[in-house]
Amino acid sequence: MSRVVVHIDRDLSDLVPGFLARKREDAAAMMRAAEAGDYGTLVSIGHKIKGEGGSYGFGAITDIGAAVEQAARACDLTAVRQCAQRLVEFLDNLEIVYD
Repeated sequence: MSRVVVHIDRDLSDLVPGFLARKREDAAAMMRAAEAGDYGTLVSIGHKIKGEGGSYGFGAITDIGAAVEQAARACDLTAVRQCAQRLVEFLDNLEIVYD
């Protein structure tokens, strides 16, 4: 995956690093829940991420959260794991520009 440049409102600059750190924690939690077959937790995490991403200006995170929620409701652990990996790759390749 190549660099992903996201433009974020400068007013959020104090909040974004913590938000992104929590998304890394969410990705790890998704993998643990997938290993345990804990669909309820996966639905919850996906729903939370879906709601939070757009609030911070990260549409891709919203999309991943929606996909996790849908995959968990369909009991598709392979898709959940793929989403968790997509989230990690997105975060690893993210470049933020504050406007």
